[in-house]
Amino acid sequence: MEQTDNNRINRILFQYDLVPYNLSVRGNLIRVDTPAGSFALKQKALNDRQIRSLQTVYALIRRMVIDAVCPLPSKYGDLVIRGTETSYYLLPWFNETVDLSNLQERYRHLFIKTGQLHRKTLEKKADCSGLYQDMVRVLNQRQMVWEQFLYKAEHHVYPSPFEQAVLKSAFIYLENMQRSHDFFSHDKDDEGKNKTMRRALCHGRLSPLHLLIENERSCLTNFENSEDGFFIVETAMLFEQANVMLGSEQTNWRDFYESYSSVCPLTDEEKDVLVHFLLFPSAHAELLSRYLYSGQLDEQWFVKRWTDLCQAHRNMFTSIKENMDEEQKRKEERQAKEKAVDEKKEK
Repeated sequence: MEQTDNNRINRILFQYDLVPYNLSVRGNLIRVDTPAGSFALKQKALNDRQIRSLQTVYALIRRMVIDAVCPLPSKYGDLVIRGTETSYYLLPWFNETVDLSNLQERYRHLFIKTGQLHRKTLEKKADCSGLYQDMVRVLNQRQMVWEQFLYKAEHHVYPSPFEQAVLKSAFIYLENMQRSHDFFSHDKDDEGKNKTMRRALCHGRLSPLHLLIENERSCLTNFENSEDGFFIVETAMLFEQANVMLGSEQTNWRDFYESYSSVCPLTDEEKDVLVHFLLFPSAHAELLSRYLYSGQLDEQWFVKRWTDLCQAHRNMFTSIKENMDEEQKRKEERQAKEKAVDEKKEK
């Protein structure tokens, strides 16, 4: 590191009463070794809302509501040291024991920690009609991409290999999108009132990179985009993200689902939202859009990518749905037994 950088960092560390004997750049962090221990100094442009989010999460950590890593306060009580363009905050240093390339293991931890975050910050149910309307708008946008692609492909005398691959599976995806559209179009319950769902603190940028794992302990970090919301959407987006990142690897989606639901059980309504959200995957629409507007096309790459996406999505969705069906069956059997016991007592 240059001397000017060292001087700047030393001025920041003075506010924590830390005197470093070694500074080393580690990606977007600076490792700070001091007689008091090792720390991670992060520099990032933060706005007022993001700083308030960090303060909210810090308060929850101090009250032991959630287990996460948040900025350490300076000797003046500041969580973030604000500069002209860049802000700085200090974190404890973790000696990570799970490599960043081990996505299977990191996602397993991530589903558990996400479930714990949502469960421990649960709020009362709130009107979710706006969420349903947002889902319909997203669906309409993705349907437009599909329609543009199919219109172009069907008007070719000789469809390209990629167009042929998409045409073969288009019917099932269009049918699934219609099922989702029908579901999210009904934002009223049986009594004509707006539907409601539970809210919780949502991380905002869930990623295997925003998770620190040291031996048996794992903690979420990077909470600057956190906010209260309908957590089932964040859960669905995490499944969708993991599906794209892990691709056609042999992934135990049942284990991922149970890792989450065992610590944060879902209501029937939340399960329905999760299922219908996963029926219109964003990665498929994004690939079609990329094909439509790319200048140079590698047909072989697009065909392979489409095949991998379809297989991975089918495996994930089937596993989650089967798990939910088994849960429902056990629930009905338990209720039938309880009813039989109650009837026997009445006699």
